Amino acid sequence: MSEQNKLESPHSHDRALSAQRRNPTGGTIINIIVALIFFGLIAFAVLWVFKSTGDMSQQYVQGVSDTKLKAVDVKCQMNLRSIYQSLQVYVVSNGSFPESQEALVDWCGSTRLFQCPDPNGQKYIYIPGQNGNMPEQNILLYEPQAVHDGHSNVLRLSGQIDALTPEELKAAIMMTMATFKR
Repeated sequence: MSEQNKLESPHSHDRALSAQRRNPTGGTIINIIVALIFFGLIAFAVLWVFKSTGDMSQQYVQGVSDTKLKAVDVKCQMNLRSIYQSLQVYVVSNGSFPESQEALVDWCGSTRLFQCPDPNGQKYIYIPGQNGNMPEQNILLYEPQAVHDGHSNVLRLSGQIDALTPEELKAAIMMTMATFKR
């Protein structure tokens, strides 16, 4: 009998293993839970990456937009600086400032300098009749519309370029005009 048990033993062991393989109920629920947690973490990570990328792209677009606006501001100020340099040459050559905006534009040779590069910008306005004996804070040239973040660029008699709010611009123009009455 011991020999017979030895012969049946390998077969009975194989049958028990195959029965366990055919009916694997014990580990299935745990495997499903682990898979759900794993794929949930992957989905969360992908969602986080997309959200972070979206925030970064929004910051990038905002940065590019801000840079473009600043570039327009600088271009406008460079126009005013170029006009001031032309005015200085005019004063040296003629002994006084131009009598009109047309004379100033003719002297500079470029009408593009006299227009703010902002899409909403207008032509600069020149205040003629000034001389070097007037207050340096007088305005020579200004933008009539506040297109630079609620400010207008102005060129003062001293060559200084400032950005003024509409209220400040109005007051500065009144002060400049008051110097003509003296």
